[in-house]
Amino acid sequence: MTQTLSVFQSLWAMEGLPWGAADPWSLEERIQRASAEFAGVAIDTYSPEKTPPAARIAPLLRAAGLRVSVTVFVTETRPLAQGLAYAEAVGAELVVVCGQVFPDEVGDAARLVRSWLAQAADAGLALHLETHRYTLTNDLAFTARVVREVPELDLALDLSHYVVGNELPDADDPRVEELIDSLLRRGGSVQGRVATREQVQVSVEFAQHRPAVERFRSWWSAAFRSWRRRAADDADCVFLCELGPAPYPVTGPDGRELSDRWREALLLKSWAEELFETAEES
Repeated sequence: MTQTLSVFQSLWAMEGLPWGAADPWSLEERIQRASAEFAGVAIDTYSPEKTPPAARIAPLLRAAGLRVSVTVFVTETRPLAQGLAYAEAVGAELVVVCGQVFPDEVGDAARLVRSWLAQAADAGLALHLETHRYTLTNDLAFTARVVREVPELDLALDLSHYVVGNELPDADDPRVEELIDSLLRRGGSVQGRVATREQVQVSVEFAQHRPAVERFRSWWSAAFRSWRRRAADDADCVFLCELGPAPYPVTGPDGRELSDRWREALLLKSWAEELFETAEES
């Protein structure tokens, strides 16, 4: 048996596409486009009013043969149970939690995360905790401590949030690399976006961003190497392309994006596949 990589595309990241067009793709068109290039899609539930009703999207996903993950934002008023019910209704195999709750103590955070893992297990769903700004995992060092307290936890690694949110130094810093490495060793899935200290999402094809691109490629490669050492021989790793719409990308004075997110998502997909295969040889 062979370990595999499955590259997903975020439906949220397809909002406002195609680049430069007057009319954006409909939900049906986004699903059709995604099914031609990707193994699955991620549904983001940050804005309930924008989240496609399960009754509408589930048949579209089944018809397209797409696998599904759901990103759930848990708050004091939006319990995980709501997100799990939606994930079950759309046929998701994975729930990624962004916990917008903020325990002061690591022990309290660990107990909360364990309760989420238990709820997901009862629902028969895998759960990864995303590293995301303004969530329980906002601070890099705090997250590393939580991970030590909950050894059964898998992370959905979106390191762009730390680069911009924690303003990580551009140069190699032993403290930063040690903390990042502690999270890479616990990655259950990986999310694709490149950030700098000043911008959460930069064009991966602009020459001035090449150092940032190489930094993220090295992190993704390390995450894959770690995952391959830990995972079963027949396990599958998900890499999610998540190049968000405005205000995530850099825009010009007219508010238009400066680069084509769809083209760049396909480029990220090719990089992930390359790095995953290379990781097997390491």
